[in-house]
This record gives sequence, structure tokens and C-alpha cells, in this order.
Amino acid sequence: MRRLSLALFAALAGSFAVTAAHAAPFTLEHVLTLRSFQNLTWSADGSRLAFVVSQPDTAENTTQQDVWMWDARTNRARQLTRFAKNDYAPQFSAGGDTIAFLSARGGGDDVKPAIWFLPLDGGEPFAFGHYPESVGEIAWSPDGRSIAFTMLDTLSKQVREWRKKKWDHVVEDEQLQFNHLWVVDVATGRQKRLTSGAYHVSNPRWSPDSRSIAVITNPTGRVDDGNLSDLAIVNASNGYLRALGVLASNHVAWSPDGRWVAWAGTTDRTKYVEKTDLWVALAAPATPAAGTPRNLTAQFDEDAYAPVFSAGSDTLFFHAAIRTSSVVAAVPVAGGAVALGTDRRAEATPMVAARSRVAWVQSTSEAPPEIWIADHPGLGGRAGTSLNAAVSKLTLAPTRVVRWTSTDGVEVEGLLVRPVTAWEHVPMKTLVLLHGGPYTTRYGLGFQPYAQYFAARGYQVFLPNFRSSGGYGTAFMVRERADWGGQDWRDVSTGLDSLVKWKLADGERLASMGHSYGGYLTAWAITQTQRFDAAIVSAGATDLAALWGQSDTHRYRAYEFGGEPWKTFDEWRASSPLAYVQNVKTPTLVLNGEADPRIPYPQAQVTYQSLKALGVPTEFVHYPREPHGLREPRHRADWLDRMGDWLDRWVK
Repeated sequence: MRRLSLALFAALAGSFAVTAAHAAPFTLEHVLTLRSFQNLTWSADGSRLAFVVSQPDTAENTTQQDVWMWDARTNRARQLTRFAKNDYAPQFSAGGDTIAFLSARGGGDDVKPAIWFLPLDGGEPFAFGHYPESVGEIAWSPDGRSIAFTMLDTLSKQVREWRKKKWDHVVEDEQLQFNHLWVVDVATGRQKRLTSGAYHVSNPRWSPDSRSIAVITNPTGRVDDGNLSDLAIVNASNGYLRALGVLASNHVAWSPDGRWVAWAGTTDRTKYVEKTDLWVALAAPATPAAGTPRNLTAQFDEDAYAPVFSAGSDTLFFHAAIRTSSVVAAVPVAGGAVALGTDRRAEATPMVAARSRVAWVQSTSEAPPEIWIADHPGLGGRAGTSLNAAVSKLTLAPTRVVRWTSTDGVEVEGLLVRPVTAWEHVPMKTLVLLHGGPYTTRYGLGFQPYAQYFAARGYQVFLPNFRSSGGYGTAFMVRERADWGGQDWRDVSTGLDSLVKWKLADGERLASMGHSYGGYLTAWAITQTQRFDAAIVSAGATDLAALWGQSDTHRYRAYEFGGEPWKTFDEWRASSPLAYVQNVKTPTLVLNGEADPRIPYPQAQVTYQSLKALGVPTEFVHYPREPHGLREPRHRADWLDRMGDWLDRWVK
């Protein structure tokens, strides 16, 4: 077994500060110790922002989550919780003096996530109430009297007894538990169930008057059934649920005056690739006609996500992906054209609003993610944290935007991360790094840790935004169906040709790699050309007909190929790298998580066994317990280091 030396792995956390102080190059250690931010939430007065920081714990081989808080009075952020178990999903009380959060801190053998309270005027966190099953999400009401939470149904006593005796067989598609909405009275601790039935409830959002809760419902909660979701409003007193009959995502917002509910969603439940728009509807319409949802961004040629209302409830703001940047966009609730405003010249996540302030996570090609704060959605803002600041002081490879014309005359764009030591117009050995998704995903002007890592190892990294990427208009994103490995690959190939023509890439020293859809496209590429010296297929599908039955997304793939495999088998086969695998000569590293539901382990097996049978140099590494994205730091360390060594071995 090959693994990183114990000395190297043990030094990861400590070496971060040392290397940063000496402006060292970006290395594996820096990739593994980057911090990330989630669960941003404001206090009612907008003076404090709670959030969760995730940081890899290399000693325990896990990722630790802790609650932090930024204070407007000091413009500083400080850590609030420090515990061996993850703390997450913070929520402020109405007065801002207490934070509720979720954690599995309790004792016993079967500890489940539950609600905990943290007094901000001093004192240790303490458990608030008892919950028989896992609490999934929480939301503190604006009046401070109640906390809404979702919780799984309790299994029957008979099922619990069976499982204790290892009668734990799984019947596919059988659902014994559903996630439902509850409220707990803060003063008394009394819990009340609001919803029940054979469906799942998620994403609770209180109305400003604390009388209603907006939720997302779904009959199964499975990824494959996402198009069956609906937005509903639940009466917080009696549990009466009114479904709006709309296809909404989890991006839901109430207007400050309580009149409107806004959400990001699509229109057609039979389509699985469609532009996302912002919609509004009256929260309490006088007549059914008055409650008809209105699409505010139908004429806007990009996706619209995660709306936040202006303080006056008359405008929706959101971050729009425009080419490689994030731009502030605004649209009137009354209707009208979308106006583009401040260009972040960075990658920015959705905004979170409280009164006049907004917060988001932002990064640039030279600076890893930090939380940014502005006094108005349209302003540029300022950094509220500096937890990854040391990385900005390292020697980082410069990033540039490159554009070329594809085979059909369409302009395509991408990023080029060129090593610091590279001379201009001196062809470099080049790694093509293909993104996943593929729809709406793209490479933007945010921090690219993997590109920096490979650039520090001497590779020029090419990150193309091929067809189906977001940020380039609806027609670019909603490509021709069943065209996997078609125009997307031609976009990549012509981009690489252009780099060679411009004397930036050495056409004799090329490699390709990608994860998820990027893994698929890399597998496809090596069946179509022998120009690459090395390839890395990470969580990449090669047998698409088999993937339909193996993965957790059946409806979307059947939509893509015009029917299930027995109906349109020729289309499935035509886009499968396995159908052309006899053409492969490129040394290929195959990587996969053993618990990946999206691109299951057998897909990697057939790739490896096929290449091995053909005599192609190959290696197959699979990671126990890992889903679609590797979570354990030791596995991530091996994944990155192994990929770098594979490239060094074959790209001379």
C-alpha cells in the first residue's frame, strides 16, 4: 500500500503557518488546511453574524465544524464553540443574546443531532429539550417565542428491535421514516408537531410576523425526485399546509413586510435541464387569482438564484454568474428588467440579508474564501474574516482569462493558471482540468486550490468552461440533449489547440483530469485522441446505460438521452467511453469512492478492468466510506498526492 509518510501528514496543520510566513509555494498542506464557511445567519438587528467554519482535523482524520460570530462593533470574528463533535446551523434569538445550534454532543451510544443553546453573555452551551430522532434543520421565530425544526419520524418499536438483532435488511425504495416540521416553545420546552404524512419537509423559513413557516415538500426526499418538490406555507398554530404548486429550490425568502414570498425555481417538472428564475407570490392572497406566481427574470438570459429582499420589500437582489465573475443583479418585485450592478470580480456565494446588511462568501484567484459584508446588497463590501489570509501571502500562480472560437463558431472561455516561473510564450506542459456538473457549473474568478497545487508542481493548468457551463447564456447552458462527449469535447479540444497555437501549451506534454462529469469527459477524451500523455478519471462514468440503474439519478439521465436505456440504447451507447475503449493508449489513473451514490464504484471497476485487459498502463484506487466527494483528510491527501505523482511519471 502506498501512503503519505506519517511525518508529512502529522505536520500538515503546523506547517501551514510556517510556509505562509516565508512566502513559500502553494502545496498539498495548504489545500488540506483551507477553511470553509457555511450557515451564515444574522441577528435581527444586523449587528452580529453567526456562521460555521469547517476545518480539516488531520490528527482525527475528520472535518471539524464550529460556530463563529462576527460583530459589527469590533469588525472582528471570534470562535464561539470548541468541541470534539460538530456544531452547526446557528440561529439567533430575537434579542440576539443567545444562539441555538445543532450538535450531537450528548452522551450514550446512539447520539443524534439535537438543539443546543449558547448564551452570548457567558456560560457553556446546554441542551435544549430531548428529541427522539435526529433534528435536521432549525429556525428561530422572529418574535423569539418558538423554534421550528425538522425531525425524522420515530421508527416503530418492532423495527428498532429487529435492527438491534441485525435484522437490518434494506428493501429498495421502502421508506420507514419521513422528515416533518415541528415547533418547540422556548419558554416551556413544549413540542408540537405541525406536519405528518408520506412526504418530506425541509428548509423552514419563518414569516416576519411569526405566524407562518415556508417549507419545501417532497414525496421521497431523494435527489432523483427533485422535480417533485413544492413550496408550501404552514400555519404555525394549527399546522394547516397550503401548497403553492410550484417547483421551488431551497432558495426561499420572505419580504420584510411579510406580503411576498420569493424563490428560485423552474417551470416544467418533466424537464431536468432548465434555466432557473426568480419568482414571487403573495403570501396571503385574497383570491386564488391574486396568488398566481410571477416570474421576474424570464427575460434574463442567465440563471437567477437565492434572492434577498431590499429593506423596502420592493426589490430582489441576487448574485448572477456572468462569464467568470459574480455580478450583483436586481429586479423590481413589481416587474421589469434585471439590472446588473457591482461586479465582484470574484466568485461570490448567495447573499444573506438582515435589514440593510448583507453577507456572503467570496474568493478571488489570489485569495481563498472569506466572509464579506456590505451595508447594502449593491455595495462592494469588505472582508469580515481573515481565516485563510496566510494563503494569500504565498507565492501563487497567476490566473488569466482566455477565449477561443469552437468548431461551431461560438466563443468559449476558460481560465489559464500558469506557474510563477513560466516565461510568456514559452510552451509549458499543460494539465486540462475539467469541471463537474456539468450544467450551470463553471470555473470563475474564485480561488482554485487544485489548479494552484498542480501549478506549484510545474504544470500549466487549463480550466475550460465548455458547453453546458453557466454564465454564458441559456442557449450555451441548455445544450443539445444526448450530446455528452459532443460539442463539450470539441470546445475543450479547440481550446487546447488554441493554447498550442499561441505557444502557451506544449502539444507534446499534455494531460487531462476531472472529477464527476469532468471524470466522464476525461474518459471520453482518451477514447477520441491519443494526444494526452496521462489521464486521471476521478468518479467518472464510462458505461452510461449501466449508470442509469446504478446511480441515484435516473430521471435526469433518462431525460438527457430521450428515454430509458431499453428505449434509446443507441444514444446511451454512442456517448459511452466504454464503446470506444479499444482506442485508448493513454496511461490512466482511475479513482473512486466506495460509497459514491452518484457515480458508483462499478463504473470505475469497468474502466480499470477494460484498460488492464487492453494492456494500457493503469492504476485503480478506491477509498472506503467515501461518497461522491472525498471527506476524510487522509484520503484527500492521498488523492491529491497520487494524482501529482501520476502526472510526474508520465508527463516528461
